Amino acid sequence: MTFWVITEYPINIRMNHNIAPCGINCNLCHTYQRGNCPGCRYRAAETRKSCGNCVILQCHKYNRYCYECERPCKRLKTLDQRYRTKYTVSLLENLDYIRQNGEQGFIAAQIEKFKCPACGNLRTVHYDYCIYCKMLKSKPKANE
Repeated sequence: MTFWVITEYPINIRMNHNIAPCGINCNLCHTYQRGNCPGCRYRAAETRKSCGNCVILQCHKYNRYCYECERPCKRLKTLDQRYRTKYTVSLLENLDYIRQNGEQGFIAAQIEKFKCPACGNLRTVHYDYCIYCKMLKSKPKANE
């Protein structure tokens, strides 16, 4: 499998392995950033029990991404709702972006959106601050 590395940013991003079938960007996961997970596609089931139990990761109805299915399954909708509520990230919107713009376009947009302005590292979606420099995320304005 071919993957690309974007090197014009402070960290390297491997393509394909780090975007889960459900649209989660593993590069923005706290566990991944701390080095405790190789990413959903990179033999994660061998190293993390939660990945081995992931119904979406084990689904055989798609080739690469959940957007290839006719419609979102209940599990994907539930996961999307949880990520929208807890982290203000929509997996369904991520999947639509990947479908329309490709993996490289998605990763570039994610880097722009989640890059910490203070230290340049990627922020994790799981915390309200950068885990590297502790800078708080800026709150979006009401009209954004």
